[in-house]
Amino acid sequence: MITKPLIPLYIVIPVLVIILGVYTFVTVRKKKKIGYKIFGITRILIILVLTFFINLRIMEKEYNAEVEMKNLDVLFVVDTTMSMWAEDYDGDETRMSGVLKDTEYILDELSGSNFGLIRFDNKSQILAPFTQDHETVKDAFSTIKIPDSDYANGTSMNTAIEDTKALLESSNMKEKRLTILFFISDGEITDGSALQSFKELEPLVDTGAVLGYGTAKGGEMQYDDWGSYVRDPETGDHAVSKIDESTLKTIASDLDIDYIHMEDTDNVKYMVESIKNGSSLTIEKSDTVSYKDTYFYYAIPLLIMLIFEAVLFIRKGKL
Repeated sequence: MITKPLIPLYIVIPVLVIILGVYTFVTVRKKKKIGYKIFGITRILIILVLTFFINLRIMEKEYNAEVEMKNLDVLFVVDTTMSMWAEDYDGDETRMSGVLKDTEYILDELSGSNFGLIRFDNKSQILAPFTQDHETVKDAFSTIKIPDSDYANGTSMNTAIEDTKALLESSNMKEKRLTILFFISDGEITDGSALQSFKELEPLVDTGAVLGYGTAKGGEMQYDDWGSYVRDPETGDHAVSKIDESTLKTIASDLDIDYIHMEDTDNVKYMVESIKNGSSLTIEKSDTVSYKDTYFYYAIPLLIMLIFEAVLFIRKGKL
């Protein structure tokens, strides 16, 4: 069991203790029989205890619970090279801040799907294989940090092909599921490599999009928290990264999916709605631990106690 108090305990406990203390003090001072006093204090104590447990929000763990799931496997492949921290998304925000905002929207809108995450810079890394727990994937996104400038060796669009193929193939082994791919990058190739064809992945993808970040004007890249910017080794000026839409459109064409230039989350909403409309719902066993509220165990007796108090008040004109 876990607890998730609605109101912090350091507020609730003193308030309930004060209410009990005041009620007890007033009741004891009344010129009534001892039995009447004990009965009254006991009733208010029960009401306060039930209120405390409802606020405590005790939740029971459930394993392998049946949940409503979408028949979707959604794979994010994200460029995490230095250029993705260029400051030209929605004004002067970094491209990666846009990626994190836009992918969170997709995760929330397609909740109930299986999600996977691959990042790539000098090498490819599977941060999350397909999982039903989209909070795990959000946590994986939160681990993405700007690469060390000494570690960055340029960008290749080819780095993640093998890992992407492996996860797409694992999705295609499942029956009656749609495989969705979001390839996310600025398209800039800086390591001198030639773009490989993505056509071998096309049969493994049902739909999705290549999401392009950046502008033709470009943006400078800050690589630490002290305002240091990447410098062009030839000029000594701040280096500027520009989107390469030609490369991104080629990848989209190879995969036979849409290319979307991302300037705002609204740019991807039509695609997400299209995916939702094309999905279906199934009842499946969840591979994650879920939690069930138990407040109703205490709410029903509390309601009975309150009704009882109301009846006493109506009959006697006082509590």
